[in-house]
Amino acid sequence: MKKFLLIVCFCIPLLTGCWDQVEMQDLAIITATAIDRLEDGKTRISVQLFIPRAITSGQTGEEVGSTSTFVREGYGENLAQAISILQTNVPRRLFWGQCKIFVFGEELAKNGIRKEIDFLARHSGPRGNSYLFISEGEAKEILELIPPLERYSAVALRKLSEEELGTSTTLRDVDIGFMGESESVSMPYIKMLVSKENARKIYETVPVIHGTAIFKGEKMIGTLNMKEARGLLWLKDEVKRSTISIKPEGEEGEITMTPTLGKIKFSPEIKGNQWSMNLSLAIEGNIVQNETYLNLMNEDVLNNLNKEFATSLEERVAQTIEKLQQEYKTDVIQFGRRFHQKYPKQWKKVSGRWDEKFPEVKVQIDVDANIRRPGYIGPPAALPRDEVKE
Repeated sequence: MKKFLLIVCFCIPLLTGCWDQVEMQDLAIITATAIDRLEDGKTRISVQLFIPRAITSGQTGEEVGSTSTFVREGYGENLAQAISILQTNVPRRLFWGQCKIFVFGEELAKNGIRKEIDFLARHSGPRGNSYLFISEGEAKEILELIPPLERYSAVALRKLSEEELGTSTTLRDVDIGFMGESESVSMPYIKMLVSKENARKIYETVPVIHGTAIFKGEKMIGTLNMKEARGLLWLKDEVKRSTISIKPEGEEGEITMTPTLGKIKFSPEIKGNQWSMNLSLAIEGNIVQNETYLNLMNEDVLNNLNKEFATSLEERVAQTIEKLQQEYKTDVIQFGRRFHQKYPKQWKKVSGRWDEKFPEVKVQIDVDANIRRPGYIGPPAALPRDEVKE
């Protein structure tokens, strides 16, 4: 008996439980965060907070016309101070574990985001795989949108990164990019879609990708339009859903292909003082629309279309590279890292002035396109046989 009591007394201090446990009803769950720089130089942080509700009758379990989130904000000389003030405006403890969306306002991005990235990377709450965006205008406005098809704007933004056409950039990507050879990154540039429906209010809409923001160091120096941004996706091997349209010579309509497979290979080369980057792109795809009179079952027609699709993609990629080299002089496509890996001695000589060397790199692009499926029908649909061009 004494032995048993001794064991119990020894174990009691080890069974203290979760002394710092916080119940769910005491947490304010953050779904998205917006960070803006104000005119007086102060930082404003806005958070989208989830509203927990008890299950009610009905299919959705929510009252008609109700919203799932609300926005609270805090101001300070820096982000850490702003978050401290924000906490005083929320009766529950802020919980960052579910926050996968961070939106930076355009004014803040142009002045530099390194301090904000440093705080988020050090903070135990935000996760490294959180998605980062740059907004046209103030970031707070994005959080206040009410998307028609989603419960709140954070869900819409997450789906843009995971499923749609724009590039995705995480907190980890930016942290690594700022420490990399080129010290530059790119992020999705978003804006509020203006609804043409008179019945809807201005905030009852969705955020959409409007291009790509380009950073040189910690500051945003410009944007790529949607066509240039698609070229960047090919260069970063991040194409998820895309289409390529061409207008064959002598035809009035277009033919559209959806790529099903794409690979890119970078081959850096140094000969004397000439630095070159050879790009090899290989794409395969299916024809999804034929507006011409061409018969896509004809082998000669397919061979010509393969060449034209290759030329179209080559021009798109070349346009993006030219803008990055000549206008922005910013290596967000990581040429520097590839030269560093293959030619460490030569890289050491130019690493301190890569911004000057990058625009001088000669780029050779080779594209191989292959149409795998021209469709279940060869000739154009609903066209008389005698009008089809073989």
